[in-house]
Amino acid sequence: MQRCNFTVSPLRRAGKALNLRGQELDSLAGSDALRGHFFSWRGATGRRYVCSVFQRGEEGFVSDVQNGVIIGVARDGAALRPACLFFAGERPASTLRRLAHELGVAEWHVHFCPDAEALRDLAGSLLN
Repeated sequence: MQRCNFTVSPLRRAGKALNLRGQELDSLAGSDALRGHFFSWRGATGRRYVCSVFQRGEEGFVSDVQNGVIIGVARDGAALRPACLFFAGERPASTLRRLAHELGVAEWHVHFCPDAEALRDLAGSLLN
């Protein structure tokens, strides 16, 4: 695996277009047990990235993930907006807790993957 030093943090406010970039999984709409545990984001290429959702306070686990992309997600009322984006394994739990506090991160969305292309694709979508 080729490692890239491409990191992005923090992201700009997404505004109205966020609904086109992020959504709950339709297949889990009827499942109260699983609905809040997964979310998908669209990359600049249109590819959909399914993420596992971890709550603020689970930074210890999130910081242990080694292969993937982490999106810090803030809430604006009922709407979700990306607040930061980086490679998994780059930030210790203490940094994640600080980011959560500073950026208002309520959830950590983790896309488990071994490649840098997912980060580039998501950054291209979530930064615009």
